[in-house]
Order: sequence, then C-alpha cells, then structure tokens
Amino acid sequence: MAGLAASSLTPESFDLMTQFAGRKAALMTMDLLSEESKLRYRSFFPCGDMLIGLRYHETNPGRTAFKAGRALKIIDGKIVSEARKDVQFVQPLVPHHSEHVYGFWHINEAQEMSLNLKLDDNRRLTVLVEGFPERGRKDRFAWYCLSCVTPLYMAEVETGRVGLGGYYSVQEDAFEVFNGDEKVRTCRSCGTVHPVAYSIFPWKDSREEKEARQCW
Repeated sequence: MAGLAASSLTPESFDLMTQFAGRKAALMTMDLLSEESKLRYRSFFPCGDMLIGLRYHETNPGRTAFKAGRALKIIDGKIVSEARKDVQFVQPLVPHHSEHVYGFWHINEAQEMSLNLKLDDNRRLTVLVEGFPERGRKDRFAWYCLSCVTPLYMAEVETGRVGLGGYYSVQEDAFEVFNGDEKVRTCRSCGTVHPVAYSIFPWKDSREEKEARQCW
C-alpha cells in the first residue's frame, strides 16, 4: 500500500507540495483587543486577497472606537434600517451607511461581509471583509436627501488602480465639494439641507463634522 501511494505521486506533484510546505508567512493572526490591531485595521489592511477592517462601537467611544449606530441601506428607493446580526452581507451596488462611522453612502462594486461580535455589555466590534480591489473596480461616495432620497452628489474612484491612498484622497475631495457649498447639500425636490459629510477618522472632525457624526 505504501509503495502504491508513493508511486501515484508524480514528480510535479511532489515538487509542488514541497514548494507549498516551504512557504513563509503562511499564518496571519490578530488580537482583536490589542492596540496594535485597533490601529492597523482602523481603515482597511490587506490580508492576502482580502481587505480586513475593524470597527469598534462603544457606549463612550474614544480615539479608536465609534458611537453605536444603525446599519442603513437604500433599497427600492427607501432608506431602511437593518438589525445587526452575527453575519451580514452587502450586495454589490447597494448604497449603505453605518451611522456615526462615516458620513456618506458607500456604493461598492464588490460584495462586503461583516461579522458583528459582542465584546461585553458596553462594547461591540464589527469585522469587515471584502475582496482586495482588482483593477477596474470602482467605489462611490454618494449623498441622497435623507427625507425623500433624491440624489444630491456623488464622486467615484477606481480603487483597484489608485489603491487605498487614492481612495481616501478622492473621498476628501468629495467632502470638500459637498461640505463647502450648501446648495450642493440642498435637495432640489423638497428643500431639505443634508448634514455635512465626515470620514471614518473622528479625530480629524471639524466642529460641524463632529455635530453631523452625532446625528446621522
């Protein structure tokens, strides 16, 4: 039996298996409660063919955590609130927004998965997982009227070409346009003025952005 098993392994398979066994950095781990992880994954961090992000939600949030809020999506022309479950998916091209975490509707061309973990009575953690952006993939930062869902403004970026640095650069430019002109934020249909935009980095908030983060 041993001889049969040995003879069934071709030289090519033997070489390939040997190559796999000799690979370095085959195991990646993270301590969800360590300060290193909180800082490394506060945006997104590449892990092989995936991007991983950690979003901490606390009753009294600090530098690396956010106020707990609702998960919102726009489906069939309506803003809907989705109760947080252990595992959730956002299908491609569905506008979605996490209250108090980022102040725009994100429209991703890829699927996103979130794992919601309860750390204790006052702390919750969302682990975000999505595929590493391939060339040609676009992300969009969009704003709709919060009263009637009329489109107000949108910017897009080819994340697969410019990387995460370019992603945030285009986002900042979009914030400058949207926050800098109340006419852009005013709904042409019902006249509602949208709050200003804010990023996932609360320590960069202006006074207006800090106020907006509290309300949506």
